Order: sequence, then C-alpha cells, then structure tokens
Amino acid sequence: MLSANHPAARVGGARVELELAGEETRLGAGYQQVPVRFLPPFALPNEPACLLYLINLTAGLLDGDGHLIEVLAREGTRALVTGQSATRVHPAVKGFSTQQWDVEVESDACLVVLPGPVIPYKESRYYQRGRVRLAPRARMIWGDIWLPGRYERAELSELFQFERIVQDFEVHREGRLVYRDRFVWNGPWTSEEIEWHFGRQLAAASLFVTGAIAESLPAPPPGLVRSVFPLESGDTCLRWCGEPSAVTTDLVQVALSQAGQWTGGSNAPPWLVASGNLAPNHWFF
Repeated sequence: MLSANHPAARVGGARVELELAGEETRLGAGYQQVPVRFLPPFALPNEPACLLYLINLTAGLLDGDGHLIEVLAREGTRALVTGQSATRVHPAVKGFSTQQWDVEVESDACLVVLPGPVIPYKESRYYQRGRVRLAPRARMIWGDIWLPGRYERAELSELFQFERIVQDFEVHREGRLVYRDRFVWNGPWTSEEIEWHFGRQLAAASLFVTGAIAESLPAPPPGLVRSVFPLESGDTCLRWCGEPSAVTTDLVQVALSQAGQWTGGSNAPPWLVASGNLAPNHWFF
C-alpha cells in the first residue's frame, strides 16, 4: 500500500498468531502485506522453541514507510520472533519512518522478540513504538539494539548523524503498566553528546525480561558494560554499552539463555544457538 503523504513510501505489516499443535508451536491465523513478509515457524530438532523470521523486502525503512507488526502468542507456545537482519533507516525528506509492534502473550506462553539492530543513516528520522500485553503467567523477553549509523566510511562516515530517533515502548500486565522505555534523541550529535549518551562506545542495547533473571550471569567480555535493574513489578531490565558485535552477542546470549532456563531448567542450553541446527550466519550469532 502506498502512503497518502509520501508517493514513494510503503505501508505494510504482518499479523501473526502462534498456536500449539501437540507440543509444537505452529502458525495459526496470519496476514502479511508487502513489504513485510514472514516465514512459517521453523521447528528445529531438539529445540523447545520455534524460530519465526520477519522480512522486509525493500532496502530498509525509507521516508514515510510504516510497518505494523502484530504478534499473538497463544497459551503454551514457545517462539523466537526476529527480524532477518538489521533495520536500516534511510534519510528522511518530509517526515518519519516507523515500525510499530503490538504483542500479546497468553499465560504459560514463552515469547522472545528480537527485532534486530537499528542502523540510522545520516538525516534519518525514526519512530519505534511497542505495546505488549501480558497475561498473568506469560513470559516474554524483548530486546533493542541501537547502532551509530554507517561509520566505517572514512570521510563519508555517518557516525551519530541521524536527525531524530524516538523510542516508545510499554509493557502491561493485566492492564497495569509495569515497564516503560521512552526517549527522544535529537541529532546529529557532537562528540560531547556522543560521550554523554554512549560513553565513547558505538552501541547501546536494552532487554526487558519478565520475572527475575539468573542470579549470576557470566561476566561480560572486556570493554563491554552491562547493568541489571530489578523492577518494582518483579521483572528485570538490562542495559548494555560497548562495541556493536559484543553488545549484540551478549544481549542475545542472555536472552536465549534465560528462555532456555524457562523451558528446560537452570542447566538447560540457550534456545536455538547451542544445538548446531542453524548455520552461524544469522545476525544473532
């Protein structure tokens, strides 16, 4: 569908229902509108959860593009929902590009949502909105990774040269707000602003986890800063700052390890990345 305000912009999305068939999580009702597509969930051998990819058929999010993604995880389902690659946000001429998520998780479902790293190009404007509704015994993990733009380009570097990034994310349990993460970054940033926000690092990330996490996480690698914040609701927020690949690897490891403990006990391996069923060319390896 074309945007009325941007003749070249695309408005698309996906509606995904995950349901249980025996002990396997499968696709229930579904709808997709180009440029967003999704693949049926991959059920891999000896894995407790399925893997569902969301795909953007274009080069990224362009000015005026809007994606709405709705996910419903039915009771008992177990799934990782993730973007196929990083989200590339192109320059904005008139307005914003946006990706908006609406997620509902029923009781006894375990859902991990990792949209993928966001790469804001020079002069880009991006609005990301997420709304999550949790049933009383629902378990969910949501992870965001923010990168500095295309910076390995010598004099053409776009290091923190975006125009504006807005993050608006909320989690509700039984109608009660239990977590909110909202910020507005106005760029481009000076070196002083970069240091204030990122501490001379090139990536930041956050993770929301229902409930408490393992008391002793493995120590992060040198140069990577990780903080854990128990929330009043009994849930957990984690934050990272560091080199992009280190931030990505550690966030994914923590997320999928926690999910593995939910479904297999304290000594269970992480979902998906430990079994050898996936080639190591996915962005989350």
